Amino acid sequence: MNRDFFRTRAAEVTAMSGIAASQAGFAVMHLTQSHDVDAVSTPVSAYAVTWPGVLLFPASVIALAATCFILAMRGVGLAREGFVKFLLGSTAAMLLCAAVFRTGTPESGLTWWAQIHRYSAGAAFVLLTVVAGICAARMRRADAPAWVRHGTWWATVLAALTFLTTTVNTFLPGVLDGGDWRGIPQRVLLVVLSSLLWFLVANSIRAAAPATPVPAVEPAPTPARVLTGVRS
Repeated sequence: MNRDFFRTRAAEVTAMSGIAASQAGFAVMHLTQSHDVDAVSTPVSAYAVTWPGVLLFPASVIALAATCFILAMRGVGLAREGFVKFLLGSTAAMLLCAAVFRTGTPESGLTWWAQIHRYSAGAAFVLLTVVAGICAARMRRADAPAWVRHGTWWATVLAALTFLTTTVNTFLPGVLDGGDWRGIPQRVLLVVLSSLLWFLVANSIRAAAPATPVPAVEPAPTPARVLTGVRS
């Protein structure tokens, strides 16, 4: 694979388009399927079993996976980012699995492909949260813009807290009746982590931009000293 492509403007546009398309797709699903899916109590993956989520859900998830893959290949603008690239590549693979393997329905129950969907989607959220934490801790040394650093920190904190809530609601639904509103933290997590990708793409573009050359300042000419001979 030609790695030079991932440094091009086309790759940057593709990465940004992936996030925008994914966020737009999930927004459309929430608007058009509100009568079928309860956003408060139902997981996000429930959109995948009715129209138009049958198409929009996998397409939106694959769009996020494409952005993660591009970032895994080009980097996010850090000095040493091999581990971050590995995590982003793993996230892309997990998102692809979540898109390919559909969630279960009330009729089918928790099938093997539904379990693959559940755990791969959960793993993708975990990996992106770890990426957020690592990048937030190292952004200052990478001379990232203040708004990117602050945005990454906020994404890390919100993702960690929301993911903790989501985990409790999933495995201990009786705690504070979390099973009745478990859809809310999942949607917050989706918004936060997709926004995180905007910050990472922005810093990646900044780091890849050629440095602006500093114009050389020519020293001012030194006036010549004329020595006048003294007549005796």
